[in-house]
Amino acid sequence: MGLDVGGTFLKGARVAADGTIGARLHQPIAKGTAEGLLHQLSLAVAELEVAAEPICAVGVGLPAIVDQDGRVRRAPNVPVLNGFRVGEELARRSRRPVFAENDANAAGLAEAWIGAGQGARHLLFVTLGTGVGGAVILEGRLHTGCSGYAGEIGHVQVEPSGLPCGCGARGCLETVAGNAGWTERARRALLSRASTLQGQELSPARIVAAAQQGDQVALEVVAGTAEALGVGLAAALNLLNPDRVAIGGGVAGAGQFLLAQIVEQVRRRVFADVFAACSFHLAALGGDAGVVGAARTAFLGLGQG
Repeated sequence: MGLDVGGTFLKGARVAADGTIGARLHQPIAKGTAEGLLHQLSLAVAELEVAAEPICAVGVGLPAIVDQDGRVRRAPNVPVLNGFRVGEELARRSRRPVFAENDANAAGLAEAWIGAGQGARHLLFVTLGTGVGGAVILEGRLHTGCSGYAGEIGHVQVEPSGLPCGCGARGCLETVAGNAGWTERARRALLSRASTLQGQELSPARIVAAAQQGDQVALEVVAGTAEALGVGLAAALNLLNPDRVAIGGGVAGAGQFLLAQIVEQVRRRVFADVFAACSFHLAALGGDAGVVGAARTAFLGLGQG
């Protein structure tokens, strides 16, 4: 079973050993207290359990840094979990083996398994949404570093004197390529320039749609996002030399229009051989990446796959 804990919703699914998704659930997250959320997770396990087809293990994707020992180090969107060993606690309640992982890491595992990273030896996965997350998959295995922070590409500094980031630094990739970065740059431009975006509720999807229609403000916002992603990804490529990059998350809905610009920005900044060895793809699993990746975390935790 894969459980994907988001800042707003909990998604869950039964996932077979070949990645096929069975029964699902989708419900508002109960994040008021740690007890309330843990109770919700245990009820989700019970709801998806079927007596004839018992669950062998549960994986949980969390919007948090998760230590090697399973303790939640930092969960900005669900701070009630800070300090908890969610896997151990849910295992006690559900009487199943439970394995917890950062949500971007889990999504990266899913894409490496049956998505856009399938067949790659070394995959860099980047997810674009409210924030910017990432995962490094080496030879099919997740690389988390010594304390769980590996893959946090959203906190590579791309603008040294840029906007403050929630991590405490300035000019992180997340401040430009996260949802708020898109809308803030558009809002500032609209103070002095005419645009078809004026009077509309700003979002990355709306900005991309306007850019595709030739709106100059929107085009500049998209170009700025692509440049920032190019800087961050180029640093990662020169460091890791992966053979594939997959980009997912809500903002990745901009599709090839955004991807082509990102790839060009990367090309200008990396060794030619590094660029030539790497292919760039949009993630393939969409909204299922979280639950599939959480389940993959459980399979790997059991030593399967």
